[in-house]
Amino acid sequence: MRYVGLKLQKIDGEKFSEPSGGNIKVDSNFNLGKIKFESELGRDKDKPIFSFEFDYSVIYEDFAKISFKGTIFVEVEDKKLIKELEKENARAVDADLRKLILDVVLAKTHVESLHLEERLNLPFHIQSPRVTFGN
Repeated sequence: MRYVGLKLQKIDGEKFSEPSGGNIKVDSNFNLGKIKFESELGRDKDKPIFSFEFDYSVIYEDFAKISFKGTIFVEVEDKKLIKELEKENARAVDADLRKLILDVVLAKTHVESLHLEERLNLPFHIQSPRVTFGN
């Protein structure tokens, strides 16, 4: 499997209200949607390209949400996986493919997430690096 490309259709950051209290619970959600064989994109018929719709969001309790919606394109070599993905209404995505998709989506949306969090005055959903000096 090989990552080929990514298209974002929606980038959204919204703050509904100011947070109340000290500790803020931050959750994330990732969902895969429609899977499609992209016949016009592939050059090698032994390594077809499939597109996977996705939704990824970072949710700050009930006061804010950052979300991304898009499509990721992956070249697949495994014959068994290709047959599974070519089925009508295919939903089965093996663990390795799902990991690849999630890793790429997180890498491609990471900087924009931090940018939106900064602009909306939200705490970062991941801890910023810190320096410690030894004695």
